[in-house]
Amino acid sequence: MKKQLLTWIGLLVLVMASWQAQAEVPKSKIETLHHFLENLHTFKANFVQTQPDEELFQLNKSTGYVVLSRPGKLIWVYKKPDRQEIITDSLNLWVYEPDIDQVTVRPLTSVQTDFPLRWLLYNDRIESNFNIQPESIRGGVSWYNLTPKDSTFFQSLEVAIKGDQLQQIWMYQSMDNVTKVKFTDIQQNPTIASNQFDFKPPEGVDVVGQQVQNVK
Repeated sequence: MKKQLLTWIGLLVLVMASWQAQAEVPKSKIETLHHFLENLHTFKANFVQTQPDEELFQLNKSTGYVVLSRPGKLIWVYKKPDRQEIITDSLNLWVYEPDIDQVTVRPLTSVQTDFPLRWLLYNDRIESNFNIQPESIRGGVSWYNLTPKDSTFFQSLEVAIKGDQLQQIWMYQSMDNVTKVKFTDIQQNPTIASNQFDFKPPEGVDVVGQQVQNVK
């Protein structure tokens, strides 16, 4: 009887230890994502972007570079196959298309909800605008799924972070229509002059839209 009692006590200790170990596992692991955003001030990188064509039969490939300064300032330049410059100066969203000599400008607030890089560009707590699925580890990289709380043209984002660096962003418009951006030559928190984000339309181009002026 004494031997059986000790056996039951031993089993009980093991079960309780197992319960305690399970309780200590965090239900939601988003520490890497929070740490990355809390320590992000500026960002520079080259990128390769792939997305399905209109018939979804093949992938279109673009290359370019990105420069970012939080909050609200971004340069996103497609160099190939067709040059296009997207600039936010914290007040306006500029899109310059040299091939057609046209610049469009809109208040940044009018497109903020639909902007896929909203979570990256501003200091708002990410949970305010997105539902976040806990990280999954793939090949040593932490991946997070971000689903916007407001209605947008995209269904969700997948974000890949390794260490303190943003590696990839995947944007899902549907399960079959995914735009994938992979960053290379990454520079985290480099010194960037603020006037780099000041955009002035080149002479002779058509300007569509009205610029928001900074009131000082």
